[in-house]
Amino acid sequence: MHHARTLASLTLVTLAAVALPAGAQTINPCRPPHPGPPVAVVATPPACPTGDCVAHDLSTQDECAMFERAATGDARWAAGISRGVDRALFQERGSAGWTVSAYRIRWSNGAWSGWYVAGVNDLDAKYNPGANTMRRMWSYFADHEHQALACRPRQ
Repeated sequence: MHHARTLASLTLVTLAAVALPAGAQTINPCRPPHPGPPVAVVATPPACPTGDCVAHDLSTQDECAMFERAATGDARWAAGISRGVDRALFQERGSAGWTVSAYRIRWSNGAWSGWYVAGVNDLDAKYNPGANTMRRMWSYFADHEHQALACRPRQ
């Protein structure tokens, strides 16, 4: 089990005391240092003072990663405004099924766009001619370099 460790939860002990229970022999930072064995830092998990704390199991949390990608050449990125397009087309680490959470695009002049959040602020002001349908800014993934924060269920 992993515990969040803060600086306040660290206990300084001498190497000779490492085998003892955490906190059994501590160094008093107010006492002048004395010659002796080197000092090790041992992290102790924070205690639960109320008894109603939750032991967090993060194994069910999605895997998320930041990707920097070249233009995909896939015109299907412009196919409407469905949020399912990313799960079908965004392929990394050998599989599809990634959900794009946020992204930005490198324009032809080399400048990066601001960050777009999928489904929040990413409708393109342009539309798909011919089909007369709306599209998301990720339609530019087809012909522009882009960065994306994407998540998928843990494998």
